[in-house]
Amino acid sequence: MRKTCLLWLLFALLIIPLTAAELKDNALYLEVLLAEGKSLNLKSRDSNPALLTITEVNSPIERQVQGNTFSISFMNRDKLPFWGFLNCIEPIGLHSMDDENVIRQTIVWEDGKLKLKNERMIFEPISFGNKEEALLYASETGIPAQQIRAIPMINATVKISTGADDYYFETPLRIKSAKDIQVGGLNLGFSGEFILKAMGEKLVFTQFLSLEDYVGGVIQNEIGSSAPMEALKTQAVAARTHAIKLLLYNRHTADGYDLCNNTHCQVYKGQYLSNTNIHTAVSETAGEVLTLDGVLADATYHSSCGGKTDSSTNIWRSTPLDHLMGVTCISDCDSLDLSTESGTKAWLNITLSDPEASSWEKATLNWSRQISRSKLAKNLGLNSISNIEILKRGHSGRIILMKITGNKTVTLNSEYKIRQAFGNLPSSFFYITSFGSTISLKGKGSGHGVGMCQVGVLRLARTGWKYPQILEKYYPGTMISRDWIE
Repeated sequence: MRKTCLLWLLFALLIIPLTAAELKDNALYLEVLLAEGKSLNLKSRDSNPALLTITEVNSPIERQVQGNTFSISFMNRDKLPFWGFLNCIEPIGLHSMDDENVIRQTIVWEDGKLKLKNERMIFEPISFGNKEEALLYASETGIPAQQIRAIPMINATVKISTGADDYYFETPLRIKSAKDIQVGGLNLGFSGEFILKAMGEKLVFTQFLSLEDYVGGVIQNEIGSSAPMEALKTQAVAARTHAIKLLLYNRHTADGYDLCNNTHCQVYKGQYLSNTNIHTAVSETAGEVLTLDGVLADATYHSSCGGKTDSSTNIWRSTPLDHLMGVTCISDCDSLDLSTESGTKAWLNITLSDPEASSWEKATLNWSRQISRSKLAKNLGLNSISNIEILKRGHSGRIILMKITGNKTVTLNSEYKIRQAFGNLPSSFFYITSFGSTISLKGKGSGHGVGMCQVGVLRLARTGWKYPQILEKYYPGTMISRDWIE
């Protein structure tokens, strides 16, 4: 393999992408996706023109472009190779790194510290204008399809048009704007530093910001801008830890950025709904993450458990984690075994109330849904349904295994699949109250049920709990760490 890697080194030097996450000034900076597509549109968030400072990363070219709208598109798309076959990945030392051969950086956790690892990606000396062509070639030659990668391109020319003038640049670009701009049609404002790069057949537009600024753009969208201070601090530590854990998975490395801006990672909307309390919660917990025996903890969270949280093993069939085995959130259900049908029905038939809860919190405490039998059958690819059997529930009462019989039998083996099959339910913690042409359900909770329950956090914060106590409750055995950057 080493010999093969060397054969393709020359080709690899032609496709140098901009690295994503960076460690500087003892802080972590990352790229968060804002928009991607074959063309992109930016505009000033108000009637006054925005002034963009645009710099080509691989050249000294820099200019300022002013306008109310900015349309970005590829030039000479048909002449650009976008897809190739990844042959191998070579680690390279920090001191051997230079602008001509650093392809990407991945993030690792070693010896209780976050570190960046430099890697050289080596591609086969053949490329394709689209993924379909690459897939066809793979099927004809026997190359595994999983080797297909979007090739990060430098020097791909883009046109940025303001309507009055056209400007031409070679990617990747660093773009700065002091005033808010809207990206991709979203009615949200973003300012600061951005990066534009060519990945595969798409232009990728990201915001480059510190981890702390990222957390400040997440927590109000996850737990609410009016949440009590201790709840905001709890969410800040959980979101910061969860963000780093997602970075360690390197799930978006091949996409050209670190994190996306939706629920696949965490909901990020910049300074939307931000306020003084948000900034205080972030600053007073700055740098704090959760660890367990020197390893970064998995600080996953969800909206509402409905009574008890569940284990990651039950919900995702993953390796058991001591801090994600499930805890009781509402003490009234502590005596009930929610993994049984009798325990589940007894608890779901109790109407919960909390006068201090917001409307979205109350909506998760008790809910009912209906779906026609024909619609459920269609969702499962069946002609008809004659029986539904619940085979297994988790600690939280969430159904994790269900068998549905019709013209054939379908087995659903995850809470997510069950929620989707029944029409995107809040959770799989429900029981069937009637089974006719219309199927009626009664349930509690919202989300997967693992880790921190946000409704529970709000309830505890209102009763005087401090954020370290709340974190210990939902992630037992973890500790707050501040010294984690190498």
